[in-house]
Amino acid sequence: MPKKLRTATPLVLVALLAVACSSQPDTVASDLVAQADTLDPITAYSDGGDIRMNAPTRERLVAEDPLWAEALRIHYDAIVMDGHIDTPSRMVDDGFDFGTRHTPRRSDHHVDIPRMFEGGLDAPFFSIYVSSRLGEGSESTARALRMIAEVKRQVAANIEQAGIAYSAEDVVRLTRSGRKAILMGLEGGHAIQASEEVLGQLYDAGIRYVTLTHTGTHSWADASQSRPQHGGLTDRGRELVRAMNRLGMLVDLSHVSDSTFYDALEVTEAPVILSHSSARALVKNVRNIDDDMLRAVAENGGVVMINFFDPMVNGRLTDEVMDAVYDRLEREHQGNLNQIWPVIRAERRDRGIPSGMLEDILNHIDHVARVAGVDHVGLGSDFDGVSSLPDGMEDVTRLPWITYGLLKRGYSEGDIRKILGGNTLRVLAEAEQVAFDPTD
Repeated sequence: MPKKLRTATPLVLVALLAVACSSQPDTVASDLVAQADTLDPITAYSDGGDIRMNAPTRERLVAEDPLWAEALRIHYDAIVMDGHIDTPSRMVDDGFDFGTRHTPRRSDHHVDIPRMFEGGLDAPFFSIYVSSRLGEGSESTARALRMIAEVKRQVAANIEQAGIAYSAEDVVRLTRSGRKAILMGLEGGHAIQASEEVLGQLYDAGIRYVTLTHTGTHSWADASQSRPQHGGLTDRGRELVRAMNRLGMLVDLSHVSDSTFYDALEVTEAPVILSHSSARALVKNVRNIDDDMLRAVAENGGVVMINFFDPMVNGRLTDEVMDAVYDRLEREHQGNLNQIWPVIRAERRDRGIPSGMLEDILNHIDHVARVAGVDHVGLGSDFDGVSSLPDGMEDVTRLPWITYGLLKRGYSEGDIRKILGGNTLRVLAEAEQVAFDPTD
């Protein structure tokens, strides 16, 4: 059974907020810690940001529905986080300039600094993605380090607008100063070479989560899109999860097999994340997680960050459609789940299934909030890493529509702030606390 972890959140998070934001940290920290059980998410998960949506659009939306005024106030004041954005791959492979505004395309150009301000995104995890094809040797690690260096270079070139965040406190400090906080996560545990030394090197370089696998199973963990080899985590994999806990590095269970998921929950002493996954009950995609897994994440204290990729959230991909997809995978690709995306595209084309809608994303947020609880859901768009997005979610500037949609569905302001980023900030702080005091 997964370990049930003590939730350290209010104590840890309120203390770091006090240190980051108060001119008298000792006095305010003690006051806030004394009130830890009644932490107000409206205050805690606020950065005081201005509404940066262009005026004509804002005026039109408020004229159409006055609820938009409340949505915009909440959205731009909240600390909005995203668990997984693949812009670093565009930087390294395509020469993408993060500081310049771009026009979104179907499969990329979803995020840049100007549009982060317009869309109110404050603190994304930039994915340091390393292809499984590079294997577990030094080439994978070198690729990761090259991407980290490029992210740091581009952030430094835009230092008045953004900074690298290494901790939850950094996120609060940077966002409350009016800058964007750029965190980094490693997508592909094979790049650590099964080595605690390499893991530590990547942590020192700025990595704050590791997605244990990408699409390929490797020497210490099974992936969701590969045939299992280990039945989950190996003993070495368990040791590496413990090493991540000791560093204060989040364990990311997106992409892993179900067995690896449960093995990691048995080992970890800190809350886990799924940086870009959605609900399997709504779309029976192997990359999503089922309701038992959602409940296990809640018991662990972790967060599931909803992926916006159309084949993972499109409600028209019914169980019957997805069963046909898996049958087709068996017939045409010997069950190779790495081919699931082109097979879904083919099945959709044959059946005339249209793109999903922004409402599909909201449905997945809703489902996770109902099953796991509102404290265990966040956003993990997969911007710049997917080939298609639902209609209405073309790029980062569309994030305010999520806040508006949640308000329309009856979510409270405090719960919306948790979903937008507060829950993610919480688990980051808790992972740091486990590293600080691993015996507590």
